Amino acid sequence: MIFESAQIAGIIYAVVSLIIIATLYRKKKFNRKISYGFTVASIVIGFLAFTPMLPWQMQANLLGTEPQIPAFAKSPVAALTLIGFVLLAFIFSRVFCGYACPIGSVQELLYFLPIKKLKINNRIVPLLIRIVVFPTFIVLATVYSIGILAEIGLKDFFFLTITSWLSLIFIAFIIMSALIYRPFCRIGCPYGTLHSFAATISLFKLTKNKSCIDCKNPKCESACPTNEALETGNRMECYLCYRCIEACPTQGIDYD
Repeated sequence: MIFESAQIAGIIYAVVSLIIIATLYRKKKFNRKISYGFTVASIVIGFLAFTPMLPWQMQANLLGTEPQIPAFAKSPVAALTLIGFVLLAFIFSRVFCGYACPIGSVQELLYFLPIKKLKINNRIVPLLIRIVVFPTFIVLATVYSIGILAEIGLKDFFFLTITSWLSLIFIAFIIMSALIYRPFCRIGCPYGTLHSFAATISLFKLTKNKSCIDCKNPKCESACPTNEALETGNRMECYLCYRCIEACPTQGIDYD
């Protein structure tokens, strides 16, 4: 009962966060302090209650016949929640991934560490890795009853335990996020893959407006850690991190 209540509370938090953040972005009232606030809040909730962990929830649904999976995790409500947030991504883009997901929030916070960053300019390679990881995740769960997220230590990390040497894989992803922007989100998260494709055609996304002066060396493009601010960017890997808006000297970017 306690687990179920925590999961429901986490889902409510994610929905409320999504609505608030999207509204603030639309009204141009979002700022870095608000960004930090939601990032930290999601991390705290993730460690305290292991929620809202929708990637883990997706895995649990696929492993629904396994006896160790809690009843809520394999319920129709949980499945509808997963579908619902993907549908919301078609409207609001990757707000959930950007601010409500504890997994993404931990990586986001670490990326703020003042150390030299390694920017991956090639967007094709991460996409190709995603295309391999996603079906592998599905097949392992549905055919072989292997939860890859459990195997690599996602839950162990948030419970501050190490159950096997494989648990170090997720820890490695987290450590890398201080150098590379959201490595797990961009190549390893199966649920994020669904959101990424939804984001390409989402109703609202970050776009340049008439105030854009087409800088010779565009500041927004330099600030963007995933190169989605480029003219060729389709916003697939845009996490609405706010860096492009901060960098723009003319307020030339809208959430439209």
